[in-house]
Amino acid sequence: MPLQGSYYLPTIYDGLGGYAMIRKRAMRRLAAITVLAGGLGSVFPAFGQNAYTLSAGDTIQVWMAQSEDLQRDVVIGPDGILSLPLAGHLQAQGMTLLELEATLQERLRPYFKDPSLTLMLRPGQEPVVYVVGEVTTPGAFPFRSAMTVLHAVSVAGGIYRAAVLPADQDRSVIVSGQVAEGTQKLRELAARIKRLEAEIEGRTTIIDPGDDAPDPILVQEQTLLEARSRSLATMEEAQRQVDELNERNTKEMEEQVATTNRRLELARDRLKSISNLVQKGGAEASQTNRHEAEIADIEGDLSRMKAALVLNERGTTAETARYRTEIQERQTQLLAELQAARRTYDETSERVADGRRILSIYGTSAMANERRSNQTITFSILRRRDGTTSEIDATEITPIEPGDLVRVRYQSADEAADAQAGTGTGLEKPSSVASRVIPTEGAQR
Repeated sequence: MPLQGSYYLPTIYDGLGGYAMIRKRAMRRLAAITVLAGGLGSVFPAFGQNAYTLSAGDTIQVWMAQSEDLQRDVVIGPDGILSLPLAGHLQAQGMTLLELEATLQERLRPYFKDPSLTLMLRPGQEPVVYVVGEVTTPGAFPFRSAMTVLHAVSVAGGIYRAAVLPADQDRSVIVSGQVAEGTQKLRELAARIKRLEAEIEGRTTIIDPGDDAPDPILVQEQTLLEARSRSLATMEEAQRQVDELNERNTKEMEEQVATTNRRLELARDRLKSISNLVQKGGAEASQTNRHEAEIADIEGDLSRMKAALVLNERGTTAETARYRTEIQERQTQLLAELQAARRTYDETSERVADGRRILSIYGTSAMANERRSNQTITFSILRRRDGTTSEIDATEITPIEPGDLVRVRYQSADEAADAQAGTGTGLEKPSSVASRVIPTEGAQR
C-alpha cells in the first residue's frame, strides 16, 4: 500500500537486477519532480508570464543520476556558450532552463540509456534588471514577477533630484560669508608678505611707481614699511654716531699715552744726567730722588691711561656686538613673520577654495533643479533578444523582463514633443510601445 502523501515505489524483479534499477529510476523522477515544483518556483514566473531566459553569467547546477562525474556547476560564458563534458559546447543564452535541459538530454543520449538530467539555477544568481540615468542609485536589481518601469525606478531610489534643503540654504549663506572674509584676508596677507620681503631685502617701497590707484591695503603696508625703515635708519645713525665718538675717544687716549711715553723718556734722560753729575760731585743726591719720584708719577699716569684705553676698546667692541645682534634678531623676526604669513596664506587659500567648491555644489544643484523643473522625465528599455538589442520607448506602467535595462532621462518640452510625434510614447497603449533596433552586437543590456 502506498503511503499517504508519498509515491509508491513498485518492487518488481526482472531476474536481472531490474529491481534496483527501477527503484533508482523512481527515486530520480521523485527528486526531479520535487525540484521542479519547489526549487525553480522563483525562476519561472507565474502562469501567463514569459519564462526566464538564461543569459551570460548565470550559474547552472547539473544533476545526473547515471554519472556523478557530470554533477557540477557550470557558468554560461560571456559569449552565451555553456560547456559540459560529453555534451560539448552549445549556445545556452536565450534558452529557458527546460529548453536547455532537453537539449542536453538529447546530446547525452548516445552515451546513456534514458539519461536522467536535472538543471537548477544556482541560488544568488537570480534574474536582474538594470536601471541607469536620472535615478538616485543606478545599478542592477533583482527581477520580480509582473515588474514595471515604475517598480524598477522605485528600487533604484526614485528619480534623482539634487534637493537644496533650507538647512543647506542657511549653510550656503554662512559659507558665502566665510569665502568673502577669507578673500579679504588673502589680500591682507599678500600685502603683508610683500612688505616683509621688502624689509628683508632692504627695499623701501612695495608700490609700483606706475600704479595710479594702488590697493588701499598695499598703501597701509607701504606706510608701515616706511615707518619701520625710518626706525631702522635712526638706529643705524645712532650706532654710527656712537662708533665715531668711540673712535675719537680712542684716538685721544692713544695720543695721551704717546705724550706720556715721551714725558717718561725725557724724565729718564734727566735722571741719567743728574746721576752722572752726582757721581762727579756737581749735583746733590737729593735731585736724583726728585727725578725718580717724577718718573714714578709719569709711569702711574701712563698705566692708568693704558687701562682706560683698554676699557674703551672693550666698550666699543661690546656696543658693536650689541648692535649687530639687534640687527640679526630683527632679521630673524622678519623671517619668522614671513613664514607664518605664507603658511596662513596657504591655509586660508585652501579654506576659500573649499568654500567655493561648496557654493558651486549648492549653485549647481539649484540650477539643475530649476532646469529640470521645465523638463519631462522619459523612460526607455534596452532589451536583447536573439542576439539583437532593441530600444523601446516606455512609460511608468510598461512591463519589463529579466535582463532589461531601464534608462531614465530628462527631456525638454520640445524634445518630448518631437519624440511623441515621431515614435509615440505608449501612454495610451503601454503594451505596444515603439521600439528601435540597435545594430551594435555588444550593446549593454
